[in-house]
Amino acid sequence: MKRFFLFAAMALASLSLSAKVELTPLFTDNMVFQQKCQAPVWGKAAPGASISVTPSWNKRTYSTTADSDGKWCVKIDTPKGSFKKHSVTISDGEPTVLNNVLVGEVWLASGQSNMQMPVESWRAVRTNQEDIANASQWADLRLLQVSRATGMTEHDYFSADFDKWKESSPETIRNFSAAAWYFGRKLMQDLKVPVGIIHSSWGGTIIEAWMSAGAISEYPDLRAQLDKVRGLSDNESEREKTFEEEIDAFYKKVTKQDQGLKDGKALWAQPGFDDSAWRSIPLPCKVQELWPAVNGIYWFRKSIEIPAEWAGKEITLSLGPIDDFDETYWNGEMVGSGRIWNKAREYTVPGSHVKAGKTVICIRNTDDHGDGGLYGAPDLMYLEGPDGRRIRLDGEWKVTLSVSFEGVPKSTAREPNLVTVLYNAMIKPLAPFAIKGAIWYQGESNAEKAYRYRDLMSAMILDWRALWGYDFPFYITQIANYKGVRKVAGDDDWAELREAQALATKTVDKCGMACIIDLGEAEDIHPVRKQEVGERLAKLAEVNDYGKKGIADGPRFESYKIENACIRVRFTDVADGLRVIPSGKHAEDRYGKGNVFPDMVAKAESGVLCGFQIAGADRVWHWADATIVGNEVVVSCPEVAHPIAVRYAWAANPICNLFNSEGLPAWPFRTDDWLGVTYGRH
Repeated sequence: MKRFFLFAAMALASLSLSAKVELTPLFTDNMVFQQKCQAPVWGKAAPGASISVTPSWNKRTYSTTADSDGKWCVKIDTPKGSFKKHSVTISDGEPTVLNNVLVGEVWLASGQSNMQMPVESWRAVRTNQEDIANASQWADLRLLQVSRATGMTEHDYFSADFDKWKESSPETIRNFSAAAWYFGRKLMQDLKVPVGIIHSSWGGTIIEAWMSAGAISEYPDLRAQLDKVRGLSDNESEREKTFEEEIDAFYKKVTKQDQGLKDGKALWAQPGFDDSAWRSIPLPCKVQELWPAVNGIYWFRKSIEIPAEWAGKEITLSLGPIDDFDETYWNGEMVGSGRIWNKAREYTVPGSHVKAGKTVICIRNTDDHGDGGLYGAPDLMYLEGPDGRRIRLDGEWKVTLSVSFEGVPKSTAREPNLVTVLYNAMIKPLAPFAIKGAIWYQGESNAEKAYRYRDLMSAMILDWRALWGYDFPFYITQIANYKGVRKVAGDDDWAELREAQALATKTVDKCGMACIIDLGEAEDIHPVRKQEVGERLAKLAEVNDYGKKGIADGPRFESYKIENACIRVRFTDVADGLRVIPSGKHAEDRYGKGNVFPDMVAKAESGVLCGFQIAGADRVWHWADATIVGNEVVVSCPEVAHPIAVRYAWAANPICNLFNSEGLPAWPFRTDDWLGVTYGRH
């Protein structure tokens, strides 16, 4: 009997030590496994625990043992994809069952804001309403949204929106990547198998944040940044505390330099102060109109007359939003302050401060980054008395710069633009989950350093492939046309960034690019036509990876030949021939409502081939005439008798209209190798 109780106690103790295995959000209900592969499944359990994984499609049990840290991993054989619903049981003695599991095609989608841009939100809300309403028709398109996070070290775990994979539905796609969702829907329509999309992106981010420490360390000029990241705590709260200490110390230092303050008293806010030497500025206005690209502490003053009937009564002072901080004074007495750059300031002036006659309003404005000053609508600047009357405050003010500064400390708590931090937290934890390939939409944040991007784009692809352990297909979305149309031919940083993206397809195997030079908008860096983006990326995958027939690329430069006063350019991927396709109903969005080159836009919209520029030995670029001749374009310009180089669509927002018979746009290109405007920038 004693032995029975002893064994019972031991069994209970053993049970109390066991617990369900810990899984990342990659392994949940509704997930999709990549078909016809050995798919890794992993997690954590008690050290030494026996782990079994049993998928319902073959009822085979795959077993392993957790290591001394509790980590374990097995590879399971997956069948051909189908819409049959499966389950997977994972157990360390206590089973976890994953239900509604599918087998099909899995793709990773990443990048910055144009990949992050959701199906519903921003300006796309009206464009995609029908697709949102019908999203449940594609319930076997499964979505996993990686939550945005940063990591100073490589993470094994990540968080996901909804904490799991979700079926496509009106609720789940609203905030999911539009480009990725349309990509997945197109694949599912054409391949007739379930599709899983893992979306991991963050708006406004640089490519260096998506690369590993090993890859970044290959660049000597980035090693100092890497060392800084390695020296930061991986705890977000601790990093925020460090930032608060740094920013407090910084502002104490610059406040001591502020000549308008002495011993805590605002000397320049006093009524008797002489501001005659100060400059005049019409408010509302950004102070960078007077001090371009200068951050610092600015002081504004304005004298007004207070009506006698307002004396001794409480009044309202409205100034609109102030970028970034302010302390606002009334005859030398502070009446309000704010630290939120986009919040309108409205302060109450106590009756004890209100006296009839001349009164001085003074604003001490700290602009720590970007633009500064008072920038709201003019009618937001006023005084309102107890009788409801208003005195307008917009118009001429006096202003001076007291302290200029650079290098304001930035919070690293959730700062995504540090080397490696997004790779560590949002890419590393996804591997080695079996994927077919990746799609990428990023580059706008690196346009000022386009030559450097030539190396970084290829390096990041190889970096990710090394992490997964195999060379999966990788498809780049070339950045779209954006910014105002330019009348003068010549160099451009965005054109050089597009060139860097295109070069990656030549230097890295199994890498392609979707050109979307026709889908952008002059006045919005986030164009709404993400369905075309997703479908062009899907076409690349279908032709290159799934054996579909057809051409997935627009016309690409192949070769050129100089013939007297002309240059003859030959293209590949012309399908049934080259075409001129005007923008039509999208022309105003593409070129801008008030574009500065209406004559050229009119030509492009009337069917005249546009977008080519030509140069001679003097390297001065001129807009050129161009004619389609078979699979070639003949380019010439009366001003260039002896041309030696030609470019196409070489601008941030080029006026261009060359396509193939499949309706795909020609890739921007140049025949010269002359150093561009971003050469040497690091």
